[in-house]
Amino acid sequence: MRRRSLAPRAPFGIGCLAMKDTTRSTRTFHLKSLDYATALSFVVYASSATVTPISLVLLSRELAFSLVGGGVVEVMRTTLLVIALAGSGWAAAHWGKALSLGVSAIVLGAGLLAYAAAPTYGVVLLAIALVGFGGGVIEALLNPLVQDLHPDDSGRYLNFLNAFFSFGVMITVLGGGEFLTRGGSWRYIMISLAVLCFLSGVLFLALKGTLSDSRDRSATARARQVLSHKIAVLRHPRFWVFFSMMFLGAGAEGGLNFWSASYIQLHFGELPRIGGIGTGLFALGMIVGRLGSGWLVPQRRLWHLIQFSALTGVVVGLGLPAAGSVTVLLGVLFLSGLTIACFWPSIQSYAVDRTPLDSTALFILLSIGGIPGLGFASWLMGMIGERAGLQASLYVIPAFLALLSILAAMERLRPPPDAGPER
Repeated sequence: MRRRSLAPRAPFGIGCLAMKDTTRSTRTFHLKSLDYATALSFVVYASSATVTPISLVLLSRELAFSLVGGGVVEVMRTTLLVIALAGSGWAAAHWGKALSLGVSAIVLGAGLLAYAAAPTYGVVLLAIALVGFGGGVIEALLNPLVQDLHPDDSGRYLNFLNAFFSFGVMITVLGGGEFLTRGGSWRYIMISLAVLCFLSGVLFLALKGTLSDSRDRSATARARQVLSHKIAVLRHPRFWVFFSMMFLGAGAEGGLNFWSASYIQLHFGELPRIGGIGTGLFALGMIVGRLGSGWLVPQRRLWHLIQFSALTGVVVGLGLPAAGSVTVLLGVLFLSGLTIACFWPSIQSYAVDRTPLDSTALFILLSIGGIPGLGFASWLMGMIGERAGLQASLYVIPAFLALLSILAAMERLRPPPDAGPER
């Protein structure tokens, strides 16, 4: 596997991210046809993951379940995500990434249709399992597809395209919050998203012929090779540091995505519209952060971006429970999105630079670290919220980011043994 040069040591701070980098790639930023399909898939996948949080208060009243029950819905979804993630390498090896993504988007749409028709909480859990399974393959293969399309400058493209995930969150919470405030049913939102999932799936199936299969399939042409790649990743000690970083970064992102709208409605007594605006501002911060990272931060500065974001995220995160009014909270949510934005794509791309491992297997297994973080943080915040109030549960966010910062510093202390000394 071709490896990029490691980031050299440099003084840390805001200036190091914005300074002119003479080693930055001179390649122009160019999107391919499958990049556009990927962007749309990020939007619909994000919408499917966000529709439950924005609908949770009304949904729980209609189907009679508690805050803990709401957390269980997210745990169920993420559990099936992990199972699908584990098998996604086999699917990519046999059918290719584009075809696997197209079929999975259609499965995700079918799950949302079943969700929309659910008459009881038990049926919701069954439907969300299908949503999780379809979404798991999408989660697993979108970023590896981007890595394949742009192997020498993946950090920029990953941050840029992952911004569309946050865009999907924003349009769902804002549009959904307004629709629910006007008396609309959460079931109609599910149906609309299902249709968009079907469209996304058809687009991937139509464009699969545009992908050069030499890079996409040769490295994982047989299931035995897929398994050997994953075993090599699991045996590499540095992988587990990145795995833990993904868990913590995803937990901070998922916890705010899942609970911010409900917190605004329950703690401040606001309408679903304001809850949607709050989550939308968090998503807007994510969009700005990822687009800015993709445009401004070169590959060799990814560690500085990750560490700076974690440290500032701790400070901003402490302001979440301290916000005394909904107006202040809305501003803090935007800043939280700005600081959390880079973690998922940047940690994955940085891990490829720091290990001599197959990128597809590495991306999939790191996502398996991130997805439980999403579910665990949502569950943990629900448990704390049930006992001490959702305001107390917000301290989970800065705690996760503080741990992530410590791990990033520990990883940086020792260069990879096969990379030679850092300059």
